[in-house]
Amino acid sequence: MLRPEFIRTACIIFAFLVVLSLLVTRSREMVLVPVGQYVSSTRLNRLDFQVEDVKQTEDQREAARRASPRVYVANQEALGRLESSLMGLPTAVAGKTDPTELAAELQAQFQLDAQSLAALQDMSADGEPTTQWIQWVQRLVDTELSQAPLLETQEFQVYSVTPVLSRALLLPDGSMQKPLRGEAISMEELDGEEFPTRLTQAVGSSGFPESVVPTIAGRIVSENQPTLKLDSQMTDELREQAATAVAPAMKEHLKGQIIWKRGDQLTPEMYQSALQEAVFFSETGGFASRWLPRAGIVFLLAILAVFMAAYAVSAHDRIARNSMRLVALCFLMVAMMAVTVWIAAEAPAFLYAAAIAPLLFTVVVVRLAYDQRLAVFLGGIQAAIATMALQEDIGWFILMMAGVGAMIAQLTEVRQRNSLIRASLVTAFVMGLGCIVLNMIELPAIFDAWAQIVLQVIQSAAASLGVGFLVLGILPSIETVFGITTGMTLAELRDPRRPLLQQLQQHAPGTYNHSLQVAHIAEAAADAIGADSLLIYVGALYHDIGKMNKPMYFVENQQPGDNLHDKLSPAMSLLVIIGHVKDGVELAKEYNLPREIIHFIESHHGSTLVEYFYHAERQKAEDEGRDAVDEIEFRYPGPRPRSKEAAILMLSDCVESATRAMADPKPAQIENLVRELARKRLMDNQFDECGLTFRELDAIQVAIIARVTAIYHGRIAYPDGGEESDLPEDESEAVETATAG
Repeated sequence: MLRPEFIRTACIIFAFLVVLSLLVTRSREMVLVPVGQYVSSTRLNRLDFQVEDVKQTEDQREAARRASPRVYVANQEALGRLESSLMGLPTAVAGKTDPTELAAELQAQFQLDAQSLAALQDMSADGEPTTQWIQWVQRLVDTELSQAPLLETQEFQVYSVTPVLSRALLLPDGSMQKPLRGEAISMEELDGEEFPTRLTQAVGSSGFPESVVPTIAGRIVSENQPTLKLDSQMTDELREQAATAVAPAMKEHLKGQIIWKRGDQLTPEMYQSALQEAVFFSETGGFASRWLPRAGIVFLLAILAVFMAAYAVSAHDRIARNSMRLVALCFLMVAMMAVTVWIAAEAPAFLYAAAIAPLLFTVVVVRLAYDQRLAVFLGGIQAAIATMALQEDIGWFILMMAGVGAMIAQLTEVRQRNSLIRASLVTAFVMGLGCIVLNMIELPAIFDAWAQIVLQVIQSAAASLGVGFLVLGILPSIETVFGITTGMTLAELRDPRRPLLQQLQQHAPGTYNHSLQVAHIAEAAADAIGADSLLIYVGALYHDIGKMNKPMYFVENQQPGDNLHDKLSPAMSLLVIIGHVKDGVELAKEYNLPREIIHFIESHHGSTLVEYFYHAERQKAEDEGRDAVDEIEFRYPGPRPRSKEAAILMLSDCVESATRAMADPKPAQIENLVRELARKRLMDNQFDECGLTFRELDAIQVAIIARVTAIYHGRIAYPDGGEESDLPEDESEAVETATAG
């Protein structure tokens, strides 16, 4: 039967593996090298494929567009007016021999003189133009002015340089006259005093007598309109049709063909070829060639994921007890890998920063949340995954592990904010130097790539520094998310000027002094087994803050002979004594103390028996003839210590109280007391949930004995009757132990 913890862990790791596999396989199928960078490995085509040569295709299509004709169309409006006026000219001048007899408008349009007027008299019969005249006009309008078209100046320039075969005339019936031959006339030429030669030639070619050619030419000039216009729409349509008809130019790529070689500087053409090869491979590559590598990646990631979970759960009880901590670790690693892959895909030039910053962020957070060993372990896992995802080799992995090691080596204790800055500076130096060494190994022409190397060094150093400042800025959020208390926060809580500690000094000075002594004793014991001495010191300072509500009910705050419990029944005294734990937890929450400190408050008595008042109540029950008192009613509600630090505090607390109650504590008595109290807590199952070993418990006892002996050493007796000791007056050890808590 599988345990629920195992099933939850398996589900978490499976989800972690699925997301991670998608990220890594996707990243490995992308081209993560920026244009202009010197590459450190050779890349080959994995299959035969053809791709369109876009540049060649576009060149051919552009040539087709240029070969497509420019389509002109007759200016029907201007030609219609010209034809109408020419057809009516013989009739308008019939019988006239003097130009002054003509209308001024007619004279202006045709520039008639006596000679041309006389020549026009034969061009009409019975008031109508002759058939010959009509033919001349139609030939001029329909043919000659197409062969010698009048064009706007800008269009004339284009027409003049366009090959004859690339000009066409769109006829009224919709057919196309191609090519359009003839020499065009610019509208600018009409502004001169003489008619353009090409214009008079066109009029003469139509059949008009030489005597009336100036007249006809003058009429054309007076119209001052082009006879042909460019049909832009038809021209563009024909050009696009011609371009579309051009088949794409294909380029052959053979399997094994080199895309780029180690040491090459990546060109846009190389980059485009790599992208094309990646697309064709993902779409048309064989099943085995595509899926076997993916399966191998998933298998390797599965090994890493299982290895990671097994170590994290077995090495840290907090992770084993709370599966959400494993979820948080997995989410952190997946999120940082997603950042790495996203930046690498969107901005390959910042590949070093994309890999280093998320890795170091993960390492620092894990170090703050847990310890150095787990941080190095998870850093190695993430470095290996990043190396796979970014398609790098072992040198890249070594570089990142050097950064991990440099960062973790500087974070042995994080008690000051400059610890992170110092660690970031050292890591920045190591990563910068590592980049130079790595490029010396991987690039054959390192001096050619000096600018690239400098950029990578700057990226690596900036990423390392940036992580330090980022973690400092979001440290409170990290503590909240992971439920941790960093050394920096503990160092701040240790300050005796903190409001809660100042209140304790004012309202319960005896309890404050007791807490200080317990803190020193517990700190020495923590050092003896390698536990967190700063955490336990701070926990000891705050463990009895609940006594501030009723300070005079605890013997360390009382005057000699003034015990308020003498006026209370044992049951009422029990409520007061036990109540200081609940009051302390409420005060801690009110002042936003970390959860780890609250655990010291609620567990420093565990579920131990309040022996003095238990025996008093039992004796009272016997005297009154009542039923025996149930022992469980006189126990603290717990919980029992769930960490080694909390167990050390429990033992240190009871040892300090009991030792202070002794009239003349001697080293042998102190040793017997410590071992007896430790044995009682052990037999009472108070250490069952903290993971403390017998070897560690023995080391703790030795350290406590040494520290307590140093604190409560005896004084030399003076002959004149001077004080023999500065210890308190003799009091009942049992009452002291019970009421001091």
